[in-house]
Amino acid sequence: MKNKTTYGTIVPLIGGENIGVMNAMDGQFPEWVLSYKPFTANDEHFIDYIRGKGYSGEYTFLDEEGNEDYVPEKVDVVNTVCPCAGLSSLNVNSSTDSAANDWMYLTANYVLGKVKPRVFWGENAPRLYTKAGTGVSDKLVAIAKEHGYSLTLYYTESRLHGLSQIRPRTFYFFTDSETAPIFPWHRKPQESIEEILQQKPIKDDPMDITANKRSPYENSWLQYHLAATKTKTIAELQKTFAKTVNLIVNADGGYDKGLLEVADWMEANGHDSTGARARAMQAKLDQGKGYWGHGITMPRGSQIPSLIGALPTALLNPYTDNWITIRDCLRIMKMPDDFNLVGENPASKVNHICQNVPASTAEDMMKNVLLYLQGQTEFAPASFVRQNNKNQNVKTETGDEISNTQEIDAFFMEEGDHATRLL
Repeated sequence: MKNKTTYGTIVPLIGGENIGVMNAMDGQFPEWVLSYKPFTANDEHFIDYIRGKGYSGEYTFLDEEGNEDYVPEKVDVVNTVCPCAGLSSLNVNSSTDSAANDWMYLTANYVLGKVKPRVFWGENAPRLYTKAGTGVSDKLVAIAKEHGYSLTLYYTESRLHGLSQIRPRTFYFFTDSETAPIFPWHRKPQESIEEILQQKPIKDDPMDITANKRSPYENSWLQYHLAATKTKTIAELQKTFAKTVNLIVNADGGYDKGLLEVADWMEANGHDSTGARARAMQAKLDQGKGYWGHGITMPRGSQIPSLIGALPTALLNPYTDNWITIRDCLRIMKMPDDFNLVGENPASKVNHICQNVPASTAEDMMKNVLLYLQGQTEFAPASFVRQNNKNQNVKTETGDEISNTQEIDAFFMEEGDHATRLL
């Protein structure tokens, strides 16, 4: 039986957010999928996945000739994953005025002005919540007011939703209400990164390949740590740490050695280029600056940093004595085990996994939306609020704090029966 609530998506990218929505909606497909041609390569993984599950709905490009005035079927909710490079901390040119933010404004104006759902929500960089993102949030507030919507910015971290990575993000919710809803707080027990990496491989899994084709034992930093700890394998080295460690950063002061001593070892053992890098890192520190330390990382304990940048090709798996596989990456993002990257060379597309929303985080955000549609949320005395799931505070546009003691668990029946309550 089809749920009463209907939804569509615009710019799904690889589809982690949409899979989270589907999980919250008991597997229900979107009524339609809209996008723009520049995102075809990212979208294709999700479209292939739902087509394989029986989705027969439309996948339409709004920038295709003849679609200038296209308006899809009316739905209650629209979700999106518009690119957030304009506010990303990994983008050296990031700013509130970045052209990369235009996709967010374009889709917001289109959805709110033409589709007019009860809720339009999406995901963006953590900076959207901060003062650094004020220029963007001001524009979103103006768009909300122009179309008769309120706006809630919801800052959270995926570790608070049970994931094994920190991954701070900001979600934005346009709602068809005079004042902005206040959503519940989310707290789930965190899954250990070690548990994920110890999961059994799937037979004949095309994603059981590494994106980094070189042996990790060729890595200079790993060789240095093995020598310093007198260990021989990645698994043995892992046991010397109490938590996840970036081996490049750990070399700076680790084992009571400075970077110049690390450089001496590198050069004495045939790693001249890495030795030069260690000296350059120390030179940066001497100038009162920092250095770029992203790279080879040893997972240990409950969590890793966000799965972005170099991590898909630089995170070790001590249980396979290798780098993590593409399947490991997908599991870290809580994608289903039957989800595959498409194309002849999936390793070349591993960064698409990073440009994603972890499915379980998105599922919790969709539960927020469903509570709003059912009239079960509280409301702020303002049309724009900032809500921080980490610190559990809510502030209005003027800085006034609002009390909120709602916990998501309070809205659920016993485990296994909550879908009835939400849907």
